[in-house]
Amino acid sequence: MTVLSVSNLEVSYGAVTALRGVSIDVAEGEIVAILGANGAGKSTLMKAIAGLMTPTKGDITFQGTRIDGADTDRLVRKGLSLVPEGREVFPYLSVEENLRLGAYTRPGDVSGDIEMCYDYFPILKERRKQQAGLLSGGQQQMLAIGRGLMAQPTLMMLDEPSLGLSPLLTQEIFGIVARLNAERKVTMLLVEQNAHVALETAHSGYVLETGRIVMAGPTERLKASEDIQEFYLGRSDDAARGEKRWKRRKTWR
Repeated sequence: MTVLSVSNLEVSYGAVTALRGVSIDVAEGEIVAILGANGAGKSTLMKAIAGLMTPTKGDITFQGTRIDGADTDRLVRKGLSLVPEGREVFPYLSVEENLRLGAYTRPGDVSGDIEMCYDYFPILKERRKQQAGLLSGGQQQMLAIGRGLMAQPTLMMLDEPSLGLSPLLTQEIFGIVARLNAERKVTMLLVEQNAHVALETAHSGYVLETGRIVMAGPTERLKASEDIQEFYLGRSDDAARGEKRWKRRKTWR
C-alpha cells in the first residue's frame, strides 16, 4: 500500500524553481531515503509535503487524499509528522514538556507513549526535567524524534537527522530509526546527506539533483551504481583513478 505519493511536483522561491517535476512514492512500512547535496531541493520537498510551502504545480497524496496546500496542523492530525532540520526543540521547556507538545493533537493520557520514548532514548528519561536547550546536539536530535513519535504518525519525515552529529552518534540515531521501523512499523521518509548511513538504513531511495530526480530504486541497486559510488560514497576504481574527477560526467547508471 502506498502511504505517500508525490507526482510532478514543482516548488518555487519567487522566480527560482527549487523543485522541477519531482515524483516519489513511499510504501507502507518502508524507509525511503532522499539523497542529494546542499541546494538540491531536499528540504524544500519535505516542507512542501508537510504543508509549510505551497507547490506551484503537481499533486501530493497522503493515504489516498490530496494534501497539497493543506494546513500543517491538519496534516499532523491525519498522521504526518516532520522532524525538522536543526531539531527545533523548545529550548526553555523541559524534555518531558517537549514530548507532551508532540501529542498536542491527541486527547487523553499520553503517559504510556512518553514511557515508550524513554525506552528508545534512555538518556531522555535521565534528563526529563532538564531544559531542552541544555541538551547536547545528539540528545536534542533524540528529543526531536521522540516528539515526532508522540503524534503516533502514519508517516514520519526526518530532515537531515545526522546534521552536526559525530559519526558515533549518527550510527546510534540511525540504529534507533531502524528499530522504530522494524519494531513499531513506522513508515519513514528520510532526507540525508550522509549517503553511507542512509543507504544502509533505507529500503529504497531517490537521488535529487538541482531540483530533479535523477535516479531511484532499491538501495541495493543504488549502492551498486558507479555514480553513487563515486559521487556519494567516495569510491573510485583503479581505471578511473588517473582521471580528473571534475571531468567525469554523471551518467546515472
